[in-house]
Amino acid sequence: MVFDTADAGADGGGRRVELHPGHVVLRRRLGGLPLREAIEYARYRGLAIALLDPEGEDEGVAVVLVHDDVELSVTLYSAPHVDDVVAEWRFWSALLGLPMLITDAAGAHAAAYPTLGRLVIGAAQLRRRGRGALRYRRPAMFRRRAAGRPPAALPVHRGERELSARD
Repeated sequence: MVFDTADAGADGGGRRVELHPGHVVLRRRLGGLPLREAIEYARYRGLAIALLDPEGEDEGVAVVLVHDDVELSVTLYSAPHVDDVVAEWRFWSALLGLPMLITDAAGAHAAAYPTLGRLVIGAAQLRRRGRGALRYRRPAMFRRRAAGRPPAALPVHRGERELSARD
């Protein structure tokens, strides 16, 4: 996916963004020289929702790919209303495998959900009876019954003659 965005530091005030499966490529002209930067998605902190104009009356909202260096952050989606922003935020997070971040009033980013690495931590689920890995080893009827006992020792007959059917 290729698109152009605004870049105040670049010549002409714009840059070209290319999204590839493993990385993002930023192309811009700086001081008349072409500049190309390829950055892996793992170097980004995550995807944040940010207000486009926090002090103005415009209620624009954007989904931003956040990097520690502000010049390398990329706006992936922007909208005048907050209607579809959450859906886009989840879509880009799942597609790029990055955590979802929330931007506070000071501009700092915090995780939207508690995570352990890339894994989102949720509430613990109770185990359902009969759904385990050993469910199919024994039928349910045998699980309800007690295990059988071996029969008492068989009597041993010594000193008796044995009959056999030999010719």
